[in-house]
Amino acid sequence: MRRRRPLVASPSPCSSGQPNLCRRSNSPTVVYRQRLSKSFPCLSSGETVLAVDDLCIDAGRSRIVRHVSFEIPAGRRLGLLGASGSGKSLIASALVGALPPGITCTGRIVVDGHDVAGVPTPRRPRPARPAMVFQDSATALNPMVTVGKQLRTPDASALLERVGLRDTERILASHPLELSGGQRQRVCIAAALARESPLVIADEPTTALDVISQARVLDALREVASLLLITHDIAVAAQLCDHLMVLDSGKVVESGSTAAILDSPESDLVVRMLERARAADPFRQLVAR
Repeated sequence: MRRRRPLVASPSPCSSGQPNLCRRSNSPTVVYRQRLSKSFPCLSSGETVLAVDDLCIDAGRSRIVRHVSFEIPAGRRLGLLGASGSGKSLIASALVGALPPGITCTGRIVVDGHDVAGVPTPRRPRPARPAMVFQDSATALNPMVTVGKQLRTPDASALLERVGLRDTERILASHPLELSGGQRQRVCIAAALARESPLVIADEPTTALDVISQARVLDALREVASLLLITHDIAVAAQLCDHLMVLDSGKVVESGSTAAILDSPESDLVVRMLERARAADPFRQLVAR
């Protein structure tokens, strides 16, 4: 595996002294992050929100994920890339304490200072429970319960506005299947924000969405304090993430800053990913955000 530099991403514009790109101090986003910082000091101190060291995942005697290590500092975004079956979704399951029966993991998973490798979600302290945004928003939400009842917070309207949904009263009164796929996915992101977790993990959140809905979902994910984005689409990751890590058959084959990987990929897998992305949309510029 070729590693260019440690997986430490660049800070967001608002934390790097660019006031013209920042939101007003009384905006919902700033208020939300101030509240998060009080609950999770790591977010304001710039400490590491997630650290994974030598993670291996096994199904019986078969090793599926091999010796994966990375970290996400507070306020940063990491894209975990790989084809179907590469092990990226199993890594997400290990991080949230929801591995399927018969699947085990070894190594260290430290979330907000708590070592929780192999610990199921219900037994974890609240700060060590990352919020999850799943690929299929139709099954992630209860189809029989209105959006408002599922969000279960007095800030529900403000949360929906933060993820780009404007007709909040109608959406809160709607059942999930009455909304479009893009709207449902943004409701899922709002639900993740409502949990006020120091880390959100998004597993293929834009799959099967049209281009406009995809862009709106990515905008919504920019509201997240710290993010692990799991995707097979390098173009999506490039729009959102500071750093990338690429898996192939459970092993890390390349990692580094998004800009460096787009500019000079070192693995054949990343070269093929870039070729497919450019062939799918020749007019899209693959530029690191």
